[in-house]
Amino acid sequence: MKPLCILLSLGLVATATAQTTPPIPEHDHVHLDEFEVTTHPYARSQSEIAQPTTVLGGEALDLRQGLNLGDLVSLEPGVSTTYFGPGAGRPVIRGMAGPRVAVLQNGSDMIDASTISPDHAVSLDPLLIERVEITRGPAALIHGGTAIGGAVNVVTHRIHTSLPEAGVHGRVEGRMGSVDDEISGGLVLEGAVGQLAWHLDSFYRETDDIDIPGFAESSYLRRLEELEEEEEHHDEDEHDDEHHDEDDHDEEHDDDEHEHEEEEEAFGTVPNTFVETQGGAFGLSWITETGYIGASFSVFDSNYGIPAGAHSHEHGHEDGHEDEDHDEDEHDEEHEDEEHGHDEEGEEFVSIDLEQRRFELAGEFRDLEGFQALQWQLAWAEYEHTEFEGDEVGTVFTNEGFDLRVDALHQPWGEWQGAIGFEWSHSDFDAVGAEAFLPPSETDTLSLMIFEERETGPNIYQVSARVDSQSIDVTDGTQRENSGTGWATSFGVVHTISEEWSIATSASLTERLPITQELYADGPHIGTGAYEIGDATLDNERSLGIDISLRKSGDFFSGVVTGFYNDFNGYIYENPTGEEEDELPVYQFTQRDARFYGMEASGMLHVLETDHGHLDLPFGVDFVEAENRTDGTDLPRIPPVRYRAGAVWEYQALRLGTEIIFADGQDNLAPEELPTDAYELWSAYAAYRFIAGDTTWDLLLRGTNLTDSEARLHTSFLKDVAPLPGRNVTVSLRMSF
Repeated sequence: MKPLCILLSLGLVATATAQTTPPIPEHDHVHLDEFEVTTHPYARSQSEIAQPTTVLGGEALDLRQGLNLGDLVSLEPGVSTTYFGPGAGRPVIRGMAGPRVAVLQNGSDMIDASTISPDHAVSLDPLLIERVEITRGPAALIHGGTAIGGAVNVVTHRIHTSLPEAGVHGRVEGRMGSVDDEISGGLVLEGAVGQLAWHLDSFYRETDDIDIPGFAESSYLRRLEELEEEEEHHDEDEHDDEHHDEDDHDEEHDDDEHEHEEEEEAFGTVPNTFVETQGGAFGLSWITETGYIGASFSVFDSNYGIPAGAHSHEHGHEDGHEDEDHDEDEHDEEHEDEEHGHDEEGEEFVSIDLEQRRFELAGEFRDLEGFQALQWQLAWAEYEHTEFEGDEVGTVFTNEGFDLRVDALHQPWGEWQGAIGFEWSHSDFDAVGAEAFLPPSETDTLSLMIFEERETGPNIYQVSARVDSQSIDVTDGTQRENSGTGWATSFGVVHTISEEWSIATSASLTERLPITQELYADGPHIGTGAYEIGDATLDNERSLGIDISLRKSGDFFSGVVTGFYNDFNGYIYENPTGEEEDELPVYQFTQRDARFYGMEASGMLHVLETDHGHLDLPFGVDFVEAENRTDGTDLPRIPPVRYRAGAVWEYQALRLGTEIIFADGQDNLAPEELPTDAYELWSAYAAYRFIAGDTTWDLLLRGTNLTDSEARLHTSFLKDVAPLPGRNVTVSLRMSF
């Protein structure tokens, strides 16, 4: 990758005097409904869909520059991330995560292990993707029966649906970052031979441990540890009053130990947060006037560290309980410090080595008798990741499966047009090792769905329904099984008030079938720091969801404000029992009634447009409240209120922008949660485009968290041991041809 960065730098010098391109085209953050949502049966624009959506593409996507999918989308309205360090992060939508948020690649399931644990990475890298489509609210009818919170669909464009222009096209990109010494790069090549279109891409990313502005542990956690230490010392003092001489010796030893721990507490960096990711793909498509058929094969490998301290509470330190063998303990600690894969305190570093091989097949046939088109896609993947504790293999997770979807877009039925379809998915999951908290299982899901819409006058009516049949077989010889059926239906209206104003309303009744983890978990879960116990008697999770959006588009102002409400009957979550197992708190999956409600707003003021450029001011706000209606307590890991304001100025090929995010502190806490302080994140960027012959060059300089603030995400299991990265400056250069 270093030769690639040098090559790009030489290209920059060689073309510094070249002519500039025309002004950079306006993007989706200027016209908020520019992009189409491809997972909608008719690829509607955002303004024509009843549910609230966001599409990241073009330069708006480049500006996010996330290391993982959660990081990439976490600043969008209503969206956060599970953030388990830079190596792993999955989207959180409206306070919901895990199985309630579908993560898709080109409309198909990821077929990995990211759903079951926040320390499991989504098996894709954001570096070379083309677009991200975010659907907020109940998306079960389009994206699967579990997507009550929403869905995130990543579009890679590895299978062409239309012939590219003649010749070979592509881009080469290199990037460097300061906060983690990032070096990354990617290559995309595309072309066509007759009716055969081809695609080739490759990428590599390497980062070191992230820098932070202060302590890795939060002030709340440090204070809690101090109180526990004081209480422990107080108990020891009372116990040792009868042995005064021995007590003096122990107090001196404890003081020395305490000072030693303070000196070794992580400050200025979060140890063991490295990331090394690489992969690539090759795709072919045969394209005619009546449709296409294509296939792609992709490789994704990632090796990343789990932040130090994330699992320290899971590996009990028994020094304080073995005073009789004190000398032997000291010898063992010294020996452990010398081993590779341990920190200065003898604690094992945990890392994950992940591999996925994925094959996709997709096609469309148009103008069939009785149908406008028949669309289908098949994804098959083989996934494995190994969790290392130091140099030793801890647990190995594997998942092999497929996801097949077929949609038939029928000819109009009177004034209605729509699609009928089915989806069949299969997953063969296994976990082997010390922390295999899930039994091996095979899951089959068959779904039938129908979507219809009618456009009349100022209204677009959208109606849909879906039925899911799920079967889970535990393959450990216990003959445990679980099968059930869930249904969902929704109704939406998009009403055009005037040329500039519209209102969209949608209501959904959905059922989510419990997953294997909720039914059969039984063991220590390294990602959540808990001993999880499932409940095989769990019933379907039922939800009523309502969204109302007011949308505005105009020359001076464009934007959207959405209010939402979700009422759950039998909401499934992990409830603390107050017991301990393997020195971990025990959490039991249970069902309670719950409600989620909140608001999301985003907009743009187009304040200036002259010969010297134009100035736009984006802004936004979002919040969500979530509570257990059974006992009135707050639900865990709910994001706080966030405010966003920025400015974008464009003049010909130059683009300058800045943005600041304010997040309130979170003190609406679930049992066992610690508060999270407020923070602000200020970012700025400068982008410049120039051309030399047939090549176009895009240079981007971007700074994030420029005030070097301590920022912790309340949605993260690691918020009290791993804050977000500190001040970061990245530079990237892209050559397109």
